[in-house]
Amino acid sequence: MSLPIVTIVGRPNVGKSTLFNRIIRKREAIVDDQPGVTRDRLYGEAEWSGQSFILVDTGGYLPRTTDMIELAIREQVEIAIEEADFILFVVDRASGITDWDAQVAEKLKKANKSVLLVVNKVDNNMMESEIYQFYNLGLGEPFGVSALQGRAIGDMLDALVANLKEVPVVPQPTEAIRLAIVGRENVGKSSFVNTLLGQNRSIVTPIPGTTRDPIDSELNYRKQKYILIDTAGLKRKARVKENVLFYSHLRTVRSIQQADVVLYLVDASEGPTRQDQRVIQEAAHRKKGIVIAINKWDLVPKDNKTLTTWEKAIREKLGEFSYIPIVFTSVLQKKRLYKLLDVATEVFHERGKYLRTSDLNDILLPVIKETNPPATQGKEIKINFITQVRKNPPVIAFFCNFPDLIPESYKRFLERKIRATWGFKGVPLTVVFKLKRKTNTPAP
Repeated sequence: MSLPIVTIVGRPNVGKSTLFNRIIRKREAIVDDQPGVTRDRLYGEAEWSGQSFILVDTGGYLPRTTDMIELAIREQVEIAIEEADFILFVVDRASGITDWDAQVAEKLKKANKSVLLVVNKVDNNMMESEIYQFYNLGLGEPFGVSALQGRAIGDMLDALVANLKEVPVVPQPTEAIRLAIVGRENVGKSSFVNTLLGQNRSIVTPIPGTTRDPIDSELNYRKQKYILIDTAGLKRKARVKENVLFYSHLRTVRSIQQADVVLYLVDASEGPTRQDQRVIQEAAHRKKGIVIAINKWDLVPKDNKTLTTWEKAIREKLGEFSYIPIVFTSVLQKKRLYKLLDVATEVFHERGKYLRTSDLNDILLPVIKETNPPATQGKEIKINFITQVRKNPPVIAFFCNFPDLIPESYKRFLERKIRATWGFKGVPLTVVFKLKRKTNTPAP
């Protein structure tokens, strides 16, 4: 199930980014912790009173040319109305109601969108009386806060969370495998989906995801039901490139959240790009099954070594994600599309695999005894028990005397040993270390 999206809207310099940073601090960012990303932090996961949500700061994607800024802001508001589950409309106490504020308020009212009106820069009690003028915007009770100081942020979040819990979500069928079809523009995502749907007359009916999501498609293949989650384009054609890029990526994140397995399409004429690697990292971060499809394989000149050479080069680029299976396809020629479904199904079952505790201990403890974790801070680390504590996604727990001293290199070593024995093809594997169990003293 995808997290609700909360978008912060407001004109420049009202404190949108400060409010964003205040809400998500101490939370893990989605974008800015990944290598190669130079943009400002634009969206992140937040949590309040047990309710998680994605918070979006529209202010980060403004073009640098002055004549385009007004258009960009207008588009951000309109796209936010289309995309978000909830909107935080931020205004400035010191500026009062501007013409732009009034115009946005009218748009929000006509869209019948859930909105919380946030009056920023209310730094003390004496300024509280100044927020009442904002009732004239017709968006209900304004919340006076100071994003810089953190004043009244908790009250605002209480109101936000209370509204988010009212957002209806349609439950998804549990027996189906949910496949997110992801990739850059013009890589063949829609053609792939349309080809599968066109060749299979056993399709039942389109299925809505949430009340606001794009329509997903149902497919039956070899007695298995699939839900194809296509990262659809925006309903409204945006003219500012930054808006298109940002909201397209946000939709990709939402699709990945909803999926069991991510089918990532790469253009064979270009090979995996930095952007491809970032999105694959996003899917791995969310512990989804992953399959890479090299599409447009028909355009590549071939000899008897081409496929091997390509696969080796791609795996070198993938680095730590070399466990991901690769399928070479051609949507145009309808080649190996069902092979892709077969591999995705295999990855789905790998993600749900559960290993017997006795097998883990019988096989891995001798390996660990032979290659002990390095002593750290003069302390010898002893691992005495192993068990799988979760599946979908899989988590393997190692119990030891100093769990905080295990180096990352040793964690990777153990992951490689697990994969060498049990596979987990296409599945991100989590290895955790816990304080060793105390043995119970037998009763006399």
